[in-house]
Amino acid sequence: MRADRTAVALIWFAFGCGSATDLPPLPDRAVPMGAPPIYETWWHEVELCSGKTGDFAAVSWYYVPGPAGFTSGSGADLAGVWQPSRNAITLAEYAREDSLVVTHEELHAILHRTDHPAEYFVQKCGNLVAH
Repeated sequence: MRADRTAVALIWFAFGCGSATDLPPLPDRAVPMGAPPIYETWWHEVELCSGKTGDFAAVSWYYVPGPAGFTSGSGADLAGVWQPSRNAITLAEYAREDSLVVTHEELHAILHRTDHPAEYFVQKCGNLVAH
């Protein structure tokens, strides 16, 4: 299980995480989706590690169909992005069941930040989120 998480983390580094400033309002082909119940469980785990709280019900969820990530305005291939202006998380289809990707974007939403402060993404929640 640990080796699987490490492999996923390495894949995550290859695709990266986007920020709201380099994406259009929604990525091309984004499809609305209901958050699976496990997402709320993961959300509460991220709240615990971060020491911060957020409103899970206020987040809108989308995914981009297809076998690859989606691109941003800068051309980066992304697995997920949180957009503060919409309070929306968009995931690549392949990443919808990847806890490291989902919780990474959930941490952005909980913190209301698009950057990656090491205090949260490495030190406090590094075992739960891709960093």
